Amino acid sequence: MKFRKKLLRTSLLIAGTFLLLLSGCQSVFLPPTEAETQSPAITNTPVIEASISPTPTEISGPMAAIVNGEGIPLDFFDSEVARYKLAMQNLGVELPAEEVIIETVLNDLIEQLLLSQAAREGSYELTDALIAERTANLAEEMGGQAVLDEWMVAQGYTPQQFETSMRLSIGAAWQRNAIIETVPEAVEQVHARQIFARTEAGANRAFTSLNSGAEFDDLAWEFNPETGGELGWFSRGYLTVPQVEEAAFTLPVGQYSEIIASELGYHIVMVIESSDSRLLTTDALQTLQRQALSDWITAAVDKAQIEVLVP
Repeated sequence: MKFRKKLLRTSLLIAGTFLLLLSGCQSVFLPPTEAETQSPAITNTPVIEASISPTPTEISGPMAAIVNGEGIPLDFFDSEVARYKLAMQNLGVELPAEEVIIETVLNDLIEQLLLSQAAREGSYELTDALIAERTANLAEEMGGQAVLDEWMVAQGYTPQQFETSMRLSIGAAWQRNAIIETVPEAVEQVHARQIFARTEAGANRAFTSLNSGAEFDDLAWEFNPETGGELGWFSRGYLTVPQVEEAAFTLPVGQYSEIIASELGYHIVMVIESSDSRLLTTDALQTLQRQALSDWITAAVDKAQIEVLVP
């Protein structure tokens, strides 16, 4: 099986996610929270260009994959597959095909290892003392070491696998935080509206009316009576239709675009106002943070030496 060079997933539901939430080092697949703001930011170098050089470790025994000289043990991978299935079953979700499960879990582990490797290349140092502290905190939050031990057994963790998961997850979460903190809270934004038509004929009719002197707002409400074509304020990388976004950041204020064809239909865009630096909404900030993570993962995978050893 080949590792897919793809964007970072945001919905992996493995049992390890529960572990991360309790240990205070949030899963790398969840949006940031206030509890995660203690990690240092990296702002001097664009993170999507961060190099990931090999950090060789002794590779002994069967491996599921080798990433930049570091192995993912096959027994650990198999246990993660089992935990993924258990989590899905506990949620009442129908399990996908075995091949899909294997690919999902393996890609998740590879992505976490790439993040963890990058963290080690930065200023991050994961010590045995920190692992012990996080484990003790987790045990306290769960109601004692005995409860944690029972949970580990129920989830299929051996002590060594539990420590491996902690080390991998904490390092990946630190690097994730460093990446998302490079996204500024205030960026260039535009406020735009659109006339949206589902057919080319409708778009042509609207464009002809505009050129004949019709008011843009009147046509926007005619074609989109629910919203009047309001797109609100948005930054680059936020809209789901990149053609519309590109036009909006190119147009002068008060000028409308040519007809723009997309998978959704046909758009005519007008910029109402613009700002060189405007605070992002929470949703927009999280969207850009996810995009930054996706860009980083894509770049890291392109540079990495990844050997997949499971069928």
